[in-house]
Amino acid sequence: AISVSSRNEIYRKESVSVFEVDGAKATEYCRNLCLFAKLFLDHKTLHYEVEPFLFYIMTKYDSQGCHTVGYFSKEKESSLKNTLSCILTFPQHMRKGYGRLLIDFSYLLARVEGKVGSPERPLSDLGLLSYCSYWKDVV
Repeated sequence: AISVSSRNEIYRKESVSVFEVDGAKATEYCRNLCLFAKLFLDHKTLHYEVEPFLFYIMTKYDSQGCHTVGYFSKEKESSLKNTLSCILTFPQHMRKGYGRLLIDFSYLLARVEGKVGSPERPLSDLGLLSYCSYWKDVV
């Protein structure tokens, strides 16, 4: 669990929330999240040095509580202007629109911050499919 002081709810609509978690303040939680993501992403390399990253955790609330459906991370200061470093929708929540919402949210954050950029490359196969689908619909 994350302490209340380590997370910040920055978005809520109906039963979906997004929390911003600073890797420097919730190091163990963010490391565990990255290790969990490594189970599903072959190219995932970040799992120890999480302090330079912000994590955006998407949750869905139901009668049994709050459940994580996915997340994305991004560097606090990116020299390459990446708007996103890693994205994962948990397998049991895929094909429900959460990945698209995470991608859209990453671009919204970039706009609010006045930044122009793109996701870190290379994208995983599933990440490439998700982004191509997203860009096709948006452009």
